Amino acid sequence: MLRPGSSIPVRFLLIALKLATLFVSLLLILKFLKKKIILNDGLKIYALLQNSGLNETLCKFAAAQSAHETGGFSSEAFKKRNNCFGMYYAGQALATGVKGELAYYKTIEDSVTDFVRWWILKRNKIFSLPLIVNSIDKYVSFLKNNDYFTAPENEYLTGVKHYYNILFG
Repeated sequence: MLRPGSSIPVRFLLIALKLATLFVSLLLILKFLKKKIILNDGLKIYALLQNSGLNETLCKFAAAQSAHETGGFSSEAFKKRNNCFGMYYAGQALATGVKGELAYYKTIEDSVTDFVRWWILKRNKIFSLPLIVNSIDKYVSFLKNNDYFTAPENEYLTGVKHYYNILFG
């Protein structure tokens, strides 16, 4: 049956509408599942960081950084190498070697411990200088100034802020 003045059958329009509704529903479900994974893994990393002795603010920033570094905990580095922070093998104490270009860890806990060691080492080198890391902007600047990442600082900052808002916003 055709609508008056139309060459498309009403039945086809109804089927198309149902398919579009189904597609949107699936996209929403996928978005929800991805957010759940980010929250689960991000809060696990956050808890491990808290156990390391870093202050709460730093733990939140580092957990958001971890989410950014791993593409929302979906990267191969995270899943197959237990690398939570995109660490390259440069003598990290707990890295067991390199797979691809990134360090490989036996456990996520080892990866978090190595990151905390890196943070403390860098912090102690400039401890005599005033350093207040009380904002994500300052945190990312600290990382950039210590050659942690090569991406443009504003891009890295945007990514860390995005995941911070998902985890703690």
